[in-house]
Amino acid sequence: MTYAALALSLGASQAAALSCLRPDPVAAFKTVAEADQTFFIVNGQFAFDTAGIPDPFKGPPQEVAVDATFRGKLLTSEGFTEDVQAPVTINLDCAGPWCARMSPNTDYMAFVLRTDTGLIFNVDPCYSFAFPNPKADAIKAVEQCAAGGECEVKKEDG
Repeated sequence: MTYAALALSLGASQAAALSCLRPDPVAAFKTVAEADQTFFIVNGQFAFDTAGIPDPFKGPPQEVAVDATFRGKLLTSEGFTEDVQAPVTINLDCAGPWCARMSPNTDYMAFVLRTDTGLIFNVDPCYSFAFPNPKADAIKAVEQCAAGGECEVKKEDG
């Protein structure tokens, strides 16, 4: 690739910036509650091998599916109360040059899709349904939604 072509490709990718709204677990809850598909909301850790995940700084961006095991709690109307351990396919999606990434053995509140072939955790570059190291107030807000209590998305200041 010539210097000019490289400069043009870098300029084009920098000009098309990814614009994400701040991920909100209550908004995610409302989205999956209204979906036609079935979602499980879980809080815990995904164990997986990172060897198959491409380095975002080497080579072109690429989406990847990773086999994982989830261990943690399942959301019920009583809160995150039910122990669960299950195989999950994690789909790390891309939007142009921006790709989602996850760390194994990190706490996540996750919205996992149930399909006929198994559980799928779709992680987009904006992390719309993936909440690493969720704070206690975020967990409480989602538990309140599941219990049929107040379930309002917080308005951002400004």
